[in-house]
Amino acid sequence: MLEKLDHALFHLINRTTANAGFDAFFPVWTDFFKSSIFYFLLPLLLFRIFYKERWKGLAVLLGAGVIASLADFLSGSFLKDVFERARPLNSNLLEEVILRGPAAGGFSFPSSHAADAFAVAAFVTSFYPRTASLLYPLAILMGYSRIYCGVHFPGDVIAGALLGLLLGKAFSVLIRFISKRARGV
Repeated sequence: MLEKLDHALFHLINRTTANAGFDAFFPVWTDFFKSSIFYFLLPLLLFRIFYKERWKGLAVLLGAGVIASLADFLSGSFLKDVFERARPLNSNLLEEVILRGPAAGGFSFPSSHAADAFAVAAFVTSFYPRTASLLYPLAILMGYSRIYCGVHFPGDVIAGALLGLLLGKAFSVLIRFISKRARGV
């Protein structure tokens, strides 16, 4: 039942919502996000925070890097090998998949892109709530792009997002606890 729902949602996003604008935007976005957001735009945002708030900003900058790396490792190098779920192109939907961009290798569940993006969003917004209006829409667009481009099922993206949210929030609680203990509070 869940698999049928997942396939139906995949079909809706990957095929039914197809249009020239999405076809131009999402293949670029899905690659741009992981490389540019994590390696260019997010550090700029976090360095701006560091410039304004010094040590707290530095802790958030470093924490975002750590949690993104942890989410990527956990989702990509551990959980995918545990679940071994085939990507849409390698599943029984082969003839229905519109692949936009290069085919992704390996297994599909959970989406590492979604886990990374939501982990960073959850962690950073725990310290700077005003960044939520920027970071969560970017993470949602990234997750949508993975389905639209044909490399993940919606369930993969949802699981990656939930994993990232959990990791990001848990890590922010841990950092706050360590910070309080270090200050003797």
